[in-house]
Amino acid sequence: MSLITVVIADDIVNTREDVKRLLFFEEDIKVIGEAGDGEEAIRVVQELKPDVVLMDINMPGLDGISATEKITESVPQTAVIIISIQGEHEYLRKAMAAGASDYLIKPFTSQELADTIRRVHEKTKKRQDTLYRLQQAPEEATPGRIVVFFGSKGGAGRSTLCCNLAVALCQEFKQRVTVVDLDIAAGDVAALFNLSLPGSIAELVREPEINEEIIKSYEVTHLTGVRVIGAIPSREEDFATVAAGIPAVLAVLKEEADYVLIDTSPVLNAAVARVLDLADEIVVVGQTDVVALRRLKADVEFLNMHQLGEKIRVVLNNASFEAGLKLVDIERSLGLQEVNSVAADPKTAHMAANKGIPFVALNKGSRVAQDVIRLAERFVAKEVPAKGERRSLFGKLLSG
Repeated sequence: MSLITVVIADDIVNTREDVKRLLFFEEDIKVIGEAGDGEEAIRVVQELKPDVVLMDINMPGLDGISATEKITESVPQTAVIIISIQGEHEYLRKAMAAGASDYLIKPFTSQELADTIRRVHEKTKKRQDTLYRLQQAPEEATPGRIVVFFGSKGGAGRSTLCCNLAVALCQEFKQRVTVVDLDIAAGDVAALFNLSLPGSIAELVREPEINEEIIKSYEVTHLTGVRVIGAIPSREEDFATVAAGIPAVLAVLKEEADYVLIDTSPVLNAAVARVLDLADEIVVVGQTDVVALRRLKADVEFLNMHQLGEKIRVVLNNASFEAGLKLVDIERSLGLQEVNSVAADPKTAHMAANKGIPFVALNKGSRVAQDVIRLAERFVAKEVPAKGERRSLFGKLLSG
C-alpha cells in the first residue's frame, strides 16, 4: 500500500497536533512535516515534496494564499488543501485561484479530512499522468486548437461553459488559453470574468495590421491566467466585417495559445459561420428538457448537413436526468456515441456570476466544477467522440 504523504502548515501548534491526531489511525496517510508560517511551508514542501499540504489561510508573515501560489508553481506535484473557518469566502476564492485543489471548513471530522486528502491526491495523480503523457509526446505539438461554442438556443449557458472550461484548461492542465467573445451584439464573457475591456473584437479586426502586439492591446488577463478578448455591443452590419477579419486574428492567437475558445451568439450570422469553418472542434451546447433537445438535434443536423459533423462535441449543460431521461437515449437520437453532461447547480452558478469569477475557480470542489474539469481533461487527452448511427424511439419523439 502506497502512503499519501502530508505536510501541515498552521501557525498554531495545538491545531497541528489536532490534525495529526485526526490522521493517526489512517494507515494510508502519513504526516511527514510541519510548518508554522508560509515561508517555512514553502521550504518544507520544496525539501520533502509531499503529496498533499494542509494549508491554513491566516498565518503571520507570508499568508496561506501567497504560500499556495508559490508551492503550486515550484512543486506542482504537491496538492494544496486550504483549511479555513466560516466567513472567509473571499479568501477561499483567492486561494482556489492561486492553485489550491480543495478546502475544508473548520471544524471537520477525521473522516472528512481523510476523504478529502484521498480524493485530492487521486485527482492530482490523474492530472499529473495526463500532463506527463503530453510532455512525452512533443511530436504532437501543434498550433493552438480553435474550439467554437455553438447552439441556437439562448439561455443554455454557452458563455458560462466556455469561460469555466477555459479556467479548467488553464489552471488544472497548465494550458495557455484565450477566450474570444464573438457575440458582438450582446456578449457577456467580460461580465462573467468581471473584466473591463480596452476594446472589442469588432474594433480589433479593423486594425490595418494584425500582429501579436496589436492583439495584446485588446486582451485582458484574468487572475486565473485566462486571456480574454471581449465584445462591446456593436452594429449589426459589423458581423460581415468581423467575418472578414477574424481569420487573421485567429492565425496569430493559435501561435500564442494552446486553446482559443470562441463564444458565439445563438443567431447564425456571417461571423459565426466563418469560425465554424475554421474550428478544430465545435462544442454544441444544449439542455435536457424536450424542447431544448429538439433544438439541439436540429443544431447537430445542421452541422452534419454542412460537413462539420466530425468536429462536434455535444455538452448537455445544467443537465438533469430525474424525469427518467437517459443519456444513452440522447446519444442514439443525435447519432453520437458520446454526449458529455455538466450537472445542474444553480446555487453555485449564481454565486459565481454575482462575484464575477467562474465557478471552477470559486468552488472547484462542487460537482458542476468537477464535471467541467473532467471535460477539460478529455480535451488535453485529445479524446474525440466517435459518431454513431443508431436511432431510437426517443429520436422519433424529438423529430415529432
